[in-house]
Amino acid sequence: MTSESMHSVPGHVPAELVWDRDYEAFAAEDGDPFRRVGHLHDGPDIVWASFVDRRNPGWIPTRNALIREVLTDHEHFSSENGQFMAAIGRDWKLIPLEYDPPRQQLYRKALEPFFSPASVNALDGAVRAACDELIAGFHDANACEFVGEFAERFPSYIFLDLMGMPRERLNDFLSWERGMLRPSSPEQQIAAMTSILAYLEEFVGEQTAKLTSDLMKGIVSARYNNERPLTETEMLSVCYLMYIGGLDTVYSTLSWIFWYLAQDLPLQDRLRVNPSDMTQAIEELLRAFSAASSQRRVRHDFEFHGVLMRAGDRVLTSLPLAGRDPQAYDDPHRVDIERPVRHIAFGTGPHTCLGLRLAKREIRIALEAFLSRFRQIRMAPGERYTFHTGNVFGIDHLPLEWAKG
Repeated sequence: MTSESMHSVPGHVPAELVWDRDYEAFAAEDGDPFRRVGHLHDGPDIVWASFVDRRNPGWIPTRNALIREVLTDHEHFSSENGQFMAAIGRDWKLIPLEYDPPRQQLYRKALEPFFSPASVNALDGAVRAACDELIAGFHDANACEFVGEFAERFPSYIFLDLMGMPRERLNDFLSWERGMLRPSSPEQQIAAMTSILAYLEEFVGEQTAKLTSDLMKGIVSARYNNERPLTETEMLSVCYLMYIGGLDTVYSTLSWIFWYLAQDLPLQDRLRVNPSDMTQAIEELLRAFSAASSQRRVRHDFEFHGVLMRAGDRVLTSLPLAGRDPQAYDDPHRVDIERPVRHIAFGTGPHTCLGLRLAKREIRIALEAFLSRFRQIRMAPGERYTFHTGNVFGIDHLPLEWAKG
């Protein structure tokens, strides 16, 4: 074992499957974390990593087909064994993320109407207005720092408006989110999570007396299994999960898409001339920049494609690996909007992202807005971008410039 390893290899792990590396650190070793993790496709279909997150070892299936199987097989791979909130002394699970079917589905059904096609269509005007408002702040400058001036704020505005939360608190919300998901120390993470919880406890308490949005009205009036209302703790859990998803995943994906487009001026021109290609392009870009990962735990000892897994083993389902698998996609590191693509950028199976329709709408509106207003969107010569890895690969700094037209 190398000096970076802190865990001995369990006896059931074959030596030839040991990958003595930290997945997150490995992904950060090059300028493109998606290409970097793609090197795992050169090895076994399943590896045992010294670190699948900052602290723990576990299995990494490297193939798209195996990742799909893990995500859909809740009989063998459970979402319930890890409790995110335990870090700050809470013994409840995030709903519906940390539950397995059938209970997970009962919670999910209470929320699905608010993310249906009709509900997302009804939000179209508000999403466009938020996009236009942000672009107006830098429209005449011919440049912006895309992450701070747009990508973080755009989906956050939509989330806050959906929840009925005040936009003037956005800087606090983003600061807490960074401290929770990308902390510099365990103490910072605990402080951030505690601040989020304190705010949401107050917010949920206020909602039971005076509702501020249709979504919160739905959460407050939801019935578990069509029988009983959600408890205040259950409502708090739902809101906490929405906070995490609403302020992080879409901004990260959007940033990677614009990072790529800044290098592919012909694709920009094609989408301006042929807007009917937009849907196909978005699906291919989502495939190429599937940014999120999640974990499962093995329910009981069993053999998975010839590999013995023990109860309690962690399994990392890396969507960046799924999206760049050469067994699933020819020349996977090339963006080709002609390819028929079936991706799992929003997961698959019972835990498919509830907000995927809204996320796609936000991405489409942002692309249409930038491409219709600006020409030759690119990074300025000599400028650099920075990024982070972790459960979600995200960009921290992306300076763009363009020509008006």
